[in-house]
Amino acid sequence: MKKQILLGLAICLSHLLSAQSLNINGTLVIENASSEGARIVILRNNIELERKEISKRGRFDLKLGTGADYRLSFEKDGYITKIVNINTDVPDEIIQTNPDFPPVKLIVTLLPQVEGVDISIFEQAIANLSYNYELDDFTFDKEYAEKIKGRIAKTEQEIRKALAQRGSEALAREQLFTDLCTKGENAFNRKQWQDAIANWQKALEIKPDKKELEEKIAIAQKENEREQAEKSIAAQNARTYKMLITSGDSLFALKDYTAAKEKFTMAKDLPVADKYPLQKIAEIDAIITKAESDKQKQEEAARRQQEERQKAELMSRYNQIIAEADAAFKTESYAIARTHYTEADQLNTGETYPKNRIKEIDNILNSAKYQQRLAEFNHNKELAENALAEKNYAGAKVYYEKAASILPIDKEEIQKKIAEVNKLIEAEQLALRNKEYQEQIQKADKAYKEKSYAIAKFYYQKALEIKKDDKYAKEKLNEVEKQINARTEKTVEL
Repeated sequence: MKKQILLGLAICLSHLLSAQSLNINGTLVIENASSEGARIVILRNNIELERKEISKRGRFDLKLGTGADYRLSFEKDGYITKIVNINTDVPDEIIQTNPDFPPVKLIVTLLPQVEGVDISIFEQAIANLSYNYELDDFTFDKEYAEKIKGRIAKTEQEIRKALAQRGSEALAREQLFTDLCTKGENAFNRKQWQDAIANWQKALEIKPDKKELEEKIAIAQKENEREQAEKSIAAQNARTYKMLITSGDSLFALKDYTAAKEKFTMAKDLPVADKYPLQKIAEIDAIITKAESDKQKQEEAARRQQEERQKAELMSRYNQIIAEADAAFKTESYAIARTHYTEADQLNTGETYPKNRIKEIDNILNSAKYQQRLAEFNHNKELAENALAEKNYAGAKVYYEKAASILPIDKEEIQKKIAEVNKLIEAEQLALRNKEYQEQIQKADKAYKEKSYAIAKFYYQKALEIKKDDKYAKEKLNEVEKQINARTEKTVEL
């Protein structure tokens, strides 16, 4: 018996890997038993892709597409599952230049499940395979294998020791249990519910504590009950059919055709060989079709009325836009006027007025007189922008106002620029006031410190002329006046 995991990687000389897949082949070894009934469950990106049954010889051959995470679970009922993780991400340049990789050969041994042995190590992968860029090949993660191989070896040693202690009789019972479970699974998959139940119940006699078998038996019993129930459905269908036909006829007599058709349709869908529902459905469809035709005529009349209303609304909108365009034209706001005339023309009313106005505007804009005014406008606007760049705010304001007086184009932009210049002028004036205020305060504070109270009073008053509500200047002025009022006449002998 092997002392460690029989998991190997063999490099074959034949190129079985295409540009889109990695070939994984090998042998599944079942300890002291046949591999019949074993399987490989393949997950791709955590989604089950396939359950592949293993032959008696235990050979398997898989092709895994590139660019995905695969999880291969080697399973057999009664045996410990082993998991191998494979990542098939390969750089595009490698696939384009060297898409062929040697196949990977796996030899996996499954040991029987033994009670009393901790097999939690097998809940994780026993090996991780991925592409190694430096080697330009798929390799196993050696660091990961070194990390877990000790626990795996110890666990398998405990399993083999336990198996040896149980003896051949226990092993036979274990094998019988496994075979019964497998037979039960096979019968269940063939929907032979009674056979599945019988095999699983025999397996429970060997291992009464297997709750999962009780659950499977319960599922098989439910499936058996469902199958029996289906056999009674035919009789129920006949009763339901008769009830639906009776109800459909009653509703038809009441001219509730929609509800009647629903009943006849339900009856038609039942597995009962009778053409009556189809005949009644055709009769109802003819009645409904005529009613819909009458309804369409009424709707057509309503549609024409709606079109008239929409046309009236369109003309109202057209007249409103034309009024706005004419107003802009009168004030020489040709760009705005042209936009409105274009908008009116796009309403497709059939009126030629907007097109004529657009031509007239284009003639004006292309005329020498207008071009001269436009050049003068642009010249003053440029002078304004240069003055603004040089922080000559007063000059900028003059040129912007002159440009606005020449042509009304860019009116909003120029008004914004004038407002911006006014703010800059105000800020400049405020800065000058603050500077002058600080100069007066500095002079006042210096005089106050030198006890020249009359001079200090003068400069604090000057500061208040600049900022009449300044708290600091007021407080210092009060202090100065107190000092001045506190002075008394003194006699000095020399």
